[in-house]
Amino acid sequence: MRKSEAARYARWSAAVALVVAGLTVGLYLKRGWTRHIERKNAPPSAPVDVERQSTGLTFSKGEGTRKIFTVEASKSIDFKGANASDLEGVKITIFGKEGARHDTMETHTCRYTQDSGDMSCSGDVEIILMSAEEWKAAGGKAGAPGTMKIETKGVWFNRTSGEATTDEEVRFSFANGSGQAVGAVYNSEQGTLRLQREVKLKLDQPAAVGAKAATGAKSALGAKREPVEITGTRMDFSRNNGTIYLSGPAEAKTQTERLTAGALLLELDGNFRARRLIAQSNGKDMLPEFSAAKGAGKQRLSAEEITATFAPQGWVAHADANGQVNGESAQGEARQTFKAQSTSMEMVPGQNAPKLLVLRGGVDARTNTGAKGSRGGETGDTRRLTTDELRLTFLEKGMEEGQEKRPGREETKGSKLASADTVGTGQIEWNETGSASRKLSQTVLQANQLGMTFDGSGKASRLDAKGNVRTERNAADAEKQTATAKNGFVELQEQGGWSRMELSEDVRLNQGTRSARADHAAFERAEQTATLTGHATARDATNLTSAQKLTFWQATGDVQGEGAVRSSDLSARGSAVHLAPAAANISADHLSGNSRSGRALYTGHARLWQGDSVLEADSIELLKNERMLNAAGNVRAVFPQAPGGTPASAATSTGPKPPVLWHAQSAKLTYWDQENRARLEQNVVVQSPDEKISSAVLDLYFTLANAGGNGAATTTSSSNASHAGSTGGTAGLAGAQQISRAVATGGVAVQQGERRATAEHGEYTAADGKFVMSGGTPTIFDASEGTTTGQQLTFFLADATIIVDSENGSRTLTKHRVEK
Repeated sequence: MRKSEAARYARWSAAVALVVAGLTVGLYLKRGWTRHIERKNAPPSAPVDVERQSTGLTFSKGEGTRKIFTVEASKSIDFKGANASDLEGVKITIFGKEGARHDTMETHTCRYTQDSGDMSCSGDVEIILMSAEEWKAAGGKAGAPGTMKIETKGVWFNRTSGEATTDEEVRFSFANGSGQAVGAVYNSEQGTLRLQREVKLKLDQPAAVGAKAATGAKSALGAKREPVEITGTRMDFSRNNGTIYLSGPAEAKTQTERLTAGALLLELDGNFRARRLIAQSNGKDMLPEFSAAKGAGKQRLSAEEITATFAPQGWVAHADANGQVNGESAQGEARQTFKAQSTSMEMVPGQNAPKLLVLRGGVDARTNTGAKGSRGGETGDTRRLTTDELRLTFLEKGMEEGQEKRPGREETKGSKLASADTVGTGQIEWNETGSASRKLSQTVLQANQLGMTFDGSGKASRLDAKGNVRTERNAADAEKQTATAKNGFVELQEQGGWSRMELSEDVRLNQGTRSARADHAAFERAEQTATLTGHATARDATNLTSAQKLTFWQATGDVQGEGAVRSSDLSARGSAVHLAPAAANISADHLSGNSRSGRALYTGHARLWQGDSVLEADSIELLKNERMLNAAGNVRAVFPQAPGGTPASAATSTGPKPPVLWHAQSAKLTYWDQENRARLEQNVVVQSPDEKISSAVLDLYFTLANAGGNGAATTTSSSNASHAGSTGGTAGLAGAQQISRAVATGGVAVQQGERRATAEHGEYTAADGKFVMSGGTPTIFDASEGTTTGQQLTFFLADATIIVDSENGSRTLTKHRVEK
């Protein structure tokens, strides 16, 4: 029993010994493995030139109590015999002199030179530019909205100046874009960044939105459009001032738009969004220029400085150009240009489309459609507008002036030109091209204020002129035409010229020796007419005509007058007839004439008077070149008789004798001035104080009376007068035309008191008061003396002598008549 227990105890003891031995071996193995791991993870042995290694290095630069920047490193290694240290896990935080910055620069390793304070970071470097407010708003995290991120390598940082530089490629990004350059200089004290060369940027554009969404509190932008690519020689970024300055030659472009300048200045808001862009010249010959091309349309604008102001949403809200402003717009063959000292443009919210454009200082706007006209293939005209200030108003497409948008209505993007108004005096000039159907001409209009309206397609349709309106028109081979008025308007053609012009209030026209006045004037370009209404008068060197309405056709020389027409011939020898040495006047209801042919037809209560001669008829026609007069319809005339052997002229008087007047009436009258002869036809009746003549046809022959010193008159024979008139001598102008002879044919009857003579032919001579009756059976009836007949009867008005010619010869009868 005891042996078995001893054996059992021996076995247990051996087991315990084995366990203890195993535990001991395991403990030694664990300790060995731990030492191996510690040796493996332990840092390498310090090089022989390392003086000291430390962790958690921090140093700062400040002014007073304010820190400018702080440098932090997770580890620092100092070297023996050298004033240099290697920093690992480097982070530089820049606060700036004002403490408004919280920029950071981070990299893996840097070499710090203690003597100069420079830090050389050869590896990748990341710089975050942000303000202290943005850092606080982001909860102390980088990358908040409005920050700029810069990535580069090979950066040098000077502790003394707080300036970081690199010559390597630099890439940067911010909320609305990104870019790259070669070389950079960052000044921590000023908070500025300079990209040294080969600068390239891409700026994102927001999608255009409707005005309703643009002005809403929570407008949602659509998909972004293509970015704007910007290039320049150098870029200076000031985060404190919120500016980006791009030295030129600088260029910003999209697929359809391009802006070039000597330099570009971009001002940013607090959220790092574009607030204003200024394109500047380089002070030499390179002016900023904006150009755009879309389809057949092209635009260009250049100036010494171009400025665009942006809304917070990103679209252009306002644009300005100053100094030597030149603009050009082309659509197909049409071309528009303008010059000014400055321009200002207000944009439609959200659409980058113009709403109001104001041009100031020496404004010169020109339009050349370059298109074919609508008549006979005529080329388009050119238009030029000059003023000191011009305002162009635009309407959103799909909208009429004064119309408001309706809910649910689909919005149309863009705008169209609605009106153009001068603030002060303006002048517009049309240069009208020549063709087979019209001559080269120029029309100029000037007024205190000009206002042009445009139709739905953006074409100029009407021009209104207010105050001191003056027009000039020059055509090839024609005298200059001028017109003045208080107000007026012009209807414009699509091809650039004008179709109709109206002037109102105190209208005055002049062309060479011709002038006109009226209350209102209308000019039709295609018909080449001028219509004057309201107290209309027209005058040239020889004629004065007035009417309620006068219309002139320039191409043909035709003239028409309507309502209370009155004309006066003021010339001494240029009129159609010369009945007296006085102005010839004529009135009628209507006038139709031609200045080239010299024809004038007066109809409706026509009446002509000159000296003592008067003519009335339904119509009176004057033929100036032929020197003829034709009267028709209810003709009534009054002509003076030459002095002679009539009882009236025989009356004794020592003073000037009143003229003996003949009153004539017929259906038709023709007067030949060169022959001094008038012919009356159809139911002719002529009556003087002593006799009355009736016949089918009556020819009156006139002589010119020359005034004598005693008031008497002497006459010139009709043949001599005719010759003088035909040769242009002065004899025909010496006095009034007076009847010297009358020849009647066809049923002639002469009535003198109770004496009456009849025949087929009768001739009267005023010089001796003699009648010669012939043809048919000449007969004289006398109530007291009976009847006398013969082949020819001659009797005198001054006495009762009758000369009777018959087959048996001639005999004279003297009968003493008793006056009652």
